[in-house]
Amino acid sequence: MGYYVSIQESTFTIPAENLDAAYHEMCKLNYTVPNSQKHGGSWPGKDNAPEYGPHKCTWFSWMQWNYDETCKDADAILQALKFYTSYDDEGNLNIDGYDSKTGQENLFLKSICSLAKGYIVWKGEEGEVWGETYGGDKVIVKHRPTQDFSDLVTV
Repeated sequence: MGYYVSIQESTFTIPAENLDAAYHEMCKLNYTVPNSQKHGGSWPGKDNAPEYGPHKCTWFSWMQWNYDETCKDADAILQALKFYTSYDDEGNLNIDGYDSKTGQENLFLKSICSLAKGYIVWKGEEGEVWGETYGGDKVIVKHRPTQDFSDLVTV
């Protein structure tokens, strides 16, 4: 089961000068989010896992339990989360697309909100549309009955 979503439009970018910090913030989630809140699945022994920290019995959706060791940069983490990414000529990392079930990508994007800028317009499998703006201390989410997200434009 799962709920399919896709990106309809994206200007989301992590400026080149923030890539290392974004990588470290996303890796930190493996230590700061309780193992009981990692929804990727679990193996027998989950009940014996510590409350926090990487453990081979718990993981985030789409991620390996030790992604903070196996993913070597922010791009690798975003791709493991099933985002389509690219670099521009200035070395900025862009999210170009997503077309999969929802997982826990929202946690990872929220963790780097202040290091990124731009917006993402999402569409759910039942036709609902919402936009998220990044570039401050929180993600701003706007739901719309139509696909007019002109007010999401950020500088």
